[in-house]
Amino acid sequence: MIVAMAMANILSLPPAASSDHQLPPPDYYENGRLYHGFHKEKYMFPCDEDEKDRYDIFHKFFQVAMGGVLHSRNTKFTKNYDGPRILDLGTGTGIWAIDMADKYGSNNGTGEVLGLDLAKIQPATIPDNLQFWQRDIESPWFGLETESWDMIHIRMLSGGIVSWPALYQKVWRYLKPQVGRFEQVEIDFTPRTDFGEIPPDSALATWMRLLFDATHRNRRPLAYNAETGMMLQNQGFLDIQEEVIQIPLNPWPDDPREKDIARWYNLALTQGLEAMTLGPLCRMFNWTKDDVTRLITEVRRDVCSRKIRAYNNLHIWTARRPGASEVTIPL
Repeated sequence: MIVAMAMANILSLPPAASSDHQLPPPDYYENGRLYHGFHKEKYMFPCDEDEKDRYDIFHKFFQVAMGGVLHSRNTKFTKNYDGPRILDLGTGTGIWAIDMADKYGSNNGTGEVLGLDLAKIQPATIPDNLQFWQRDIESPWFGLETESWDMIHIRMLSGGIVSWPALYQKVWRYLKPQVGRFEQVEIDFTPRTDFGEIPPDSALATWMRLLFDATHRNRRPLAYNAETGMMLQNQGFLDIQEEVIQIPLNPWPDDPREKDIARWYNLALTQGLEAMTLGPLCRMFNWTKDDVTRLITEVRRDVCSRKIRAYNNLHIWTARRPGASEVTIPL
C-alpha cells in the first residue's frame, strides 16, 4: 500500500514540472503527413494515424520475433515480487506499456508503468496503473525519483537520440541499485544476405545509404550503434547480454517460425517506408515527396523480392545496475 501511494504521488506530478513552461506548439502537416510540434527538430518521423498503425504492427512483430514475450527472459524481477515499477522511454502509441501494465497490474499485482514520449499519441482509455507524459527524454527528467525504477525499457529509438552515453547515464541513475534492469531493443536496418551480395546500386541499398546519411546529418543516426555493449559496460552495468535475431525481409526462409517473423516484419517495414523516408530526405536533401515516392516504390519491390533473400538483425540488450557492494565506476 505504501509503495503504491508513493508511486501515485510521483506519477501525479504534472508534466508541466519540466523545463518546458509553455504549452507545446501545435502539431503540423508536412508533405501530407502529420508531425508533432513539441521539440519538432529532434524527431523527423510523423505521428499520424498511419504511423500509429505502423507502431502497433511493429509491436506484434516484436512479440512474434521474441517468442510471444513482452520483454526478454533475461529481464527478471525480484522473486515473488509482482509490483515492479517500469519506465518506458519513447513509448510511441504506448502499446507495450499498456500490455505491461495489464500484465503486472492484474490478479492483484501492484505494478506501475509510466511512458514518456515527445508525441501525445497514446489512447485516452488506459489501465489505472499506467500514465503517459509528454517529455523529451534527452532533457532533464523532472518529476521522477532517482534509483526508483525496477525496469527501464527502450525500443526502436535509433534515429531519435544524439548521445547514447548520456541517455545510458540517466537510465543508470534512475534504476534501483542491484535489482534495476535495463532492456533495449533495436533493429539494424543494414540489409544483409548469406546468398551472394545485395547489389550496391539496388534501390534497397541506395535507400539505406541515403537514410543513414540523412539521419546522421541530423545528429540522430538511424544506423544501429555497434558500440552499444561497450557503452553499457563503460557506464558500469553488469550482467550485460545481447541476443541477435535474424529477421528476413520477406517469407523466403523454409523454417515456419522464420516465415511467420518475416511476414510481420515485411508488413511493418513496407507500411513504414514513407514515414521513415519523407522527413529525413526532404529536410536534409531537399527532395520532393514525388522523389521519395519513386524511390520507396522501388525499395518496396526489393523488400518483397524473394530473389534477394535479405534480412536485418534484431538486437536485444539487457543489463543490470549493480549495488553499492559491487564493482562500479564513478558517476
